[in-house]
Amino acid sequence: MSKKLMLVCSVACIAALFAFNGCAKKKVTTLQEPEKVEEKQVVEEQVRPIDTSDNTSFNEADLDAEFKKKVQENLRTLYFDYNSYVLKQESVDKLGIAASFLNEYPDLRVLIEGHCDERGSSEYNMGLGENRARAIKDYLTNYGISSIRIETTSWGKERPVSYGCADEACHSQNRRAEYKVLNR
Repeated sequence: MSKKLMLVCSVACIAALFAFNGCAKKKVTTLQEPEKVEEKQVVEEQVRPIDTSDNTSFNEADLDAEFKKKVQENLRTLYFDYNSYVLKQESVDKLGIAASFLNEYPDLRVLIEGHCDERGSSEYNMGLGENRARAIKDYLTNYGISSIRIETTSWGKERPVSYGCADEACHSQNRRAEYKVLNR
């Protein structure tokens, strides 16, 4: 066999090896999810059935005065910076209290309502309010609360606490998320 033919055959064999094996795959590193704190496990079957149809409406539960006071003490309004759905440290502290309370009452279901100030379009604020509510839900589920117990919705800028705001102090009262108890 001539040297040229041997060289061509060698190159062809090497090319065939690369074609069949391909290039070495890059190792993909994924971020690990935060560890979940599991104080009390709630079995999904123990939670009451939930209407997930498009006609679902969220009605606040009728609570006795004593329990209503407990809810107000433990499920407190959370506030956000302008144009943000990042949880502040103050909110994280409040969420720890909320998670403990929800663990104490495993049948309790809540609705988290996201709100915005009046600046920005209605469409933008609806999305921002939804992101605020979901950030809270994500935190609570990572804390060990079953996601089936938490509903979210956004009111955008449609339900302000303070109307006609002209300064930041007023606007900041409207950038919030609030809880509603759906059932006990």
